[in-house]
Amino acid sequence: MQKINDRVFQVGAPDPRLPYFDALMPTPYGTTYNSYLVRGDEKTALIDPVQGDKADQLLQNLKELQVDKLDYIFCLHTEQDHAGAVLVLRDVFPGAQIVGTAKVAELMEYHFHIPRETFLVVAEGDSIDLGGVTLVCMPIPFAHWPDNTMFWMPEERMLFSSDLFGSHYAPAIPNCPDEDIWLFETRAYFSEIMMPTRQHVARYVAKVKELEPKRICSSHGPIWEDPVIVLNEYELMVSDKVRRDVVIAYVSMHGSTACMVDVVADELCAAGIRVALYDLGDPNRDLRTLVGSVVTETVNAGSLLLASPTVLGGPHPAVAAMALLINAFNPAIRFFGVFGSYGWGTQIEKQVSGLTARVKAERLEPVLVRGLPTEEDYESLRRYARDLAERLQAIPDEEVIA
Repeated sequence: MQKINDRVFQVGAPDPRLPYFDALMPTPYGTTYNSYLVRGDEKTALIDPVQGDKADQLLQNLKELQVDKLDYIFCLHTEQDHAGAVLVLRDVFPGAQIVGTAKVAELMEYHFHIPRETFLVVAEGDSIDLGGVTLVCMPIPFAHWPDNTMFWMPEERMLFSSDLFGSHYAPAIPNCPDEDIWLFETRAYFSEIMMPTRQHVARYVAKVKELEPKRICSSHGPIWEDPVIVLNEYELMVSDKVRRDVVIAYVSMHGSTACMVDVVADELCAAGIRVALYDLGDPNRDLRTLVGSVVTETVNAGSLLLASPTVLGGPHPAVAAMALLINAFNPAIRFFGVFGSYGWGTQIEKQVSGLTARVKAERLEPVLVRGLPTEEDYESLRRYARDLAERLQAIPDEEVIA
């Protein structure tokens, strides 16, 4: 439990040992399921019930605050990590009115079998008066799901932002997060939660900046006591600006593709281009961790290259998984390329192209080598790298992140 001010308490639960969120996202610092108790002069509200298996911690926190009545339970988003304890809370506080937008009510009916007609349905601009403080509805559809909602408390200039501005980070001391870890995990969270819908998110970031909040209370991670930090970070991440760098994700089964990666990386570095290498076949790291690192690295990256040997005519399954996720997350890279090796035939280019159809980056001509690369093949790879370096260097300075 964490006191934010005399009216607001964070009463959710940390989960510091969670290794992966949604069995996909690496969470090396765990996560938190934040829930906010708001005490007005007349009524009390709870914002975001926690994940279902953390209901006991939430109820214990409410007990410590001597909460014996809730007037409202605000559901900002339907997913179980936000609303999982809603049925428990409804049993413990049968007089509480559940509040949500029409989209929340619709999805809660499917996911929790709560009839939508039992909701107090609110729309953009609607406010609920708790006495001395009000909560104003601000829907943010597709800041992740179509039902995500924020609530604004104008009297305290406090924003309850749902998934927006969140991070999977449960600091050992809630009030003293490590800022470097926090910012990195905020970027990682953005890459896998917000990047697929970043054009929508850009509008919401601009809207929040206009509010000039004093605090941002998201559903995951520490509370932003200085919102300017995260707003500036988000402005950069939702922009079309890129770095003059290259991310290379690869697998090599018998060494040929690794040799090709080495040549391309060396040539790019010689041209002054930063290169980030990720071996998706690393036996000491879970593929989910590697894929998550690549996705985070592609936020504002200039280029992404996938390198793969041929397996049953197509890319190695790890590279295929990487391509599928890149298609889903859809980073704003400028250039996308594929290179690799094969034994007797290959459909790598065709299959990767199909798996990444949503990625709007300019496609580079592939370099596909039969067997062990020859010196002629290496020279083709050097030209490939030099061409990419020239393209990155030709990006206007005003479109580049220093």
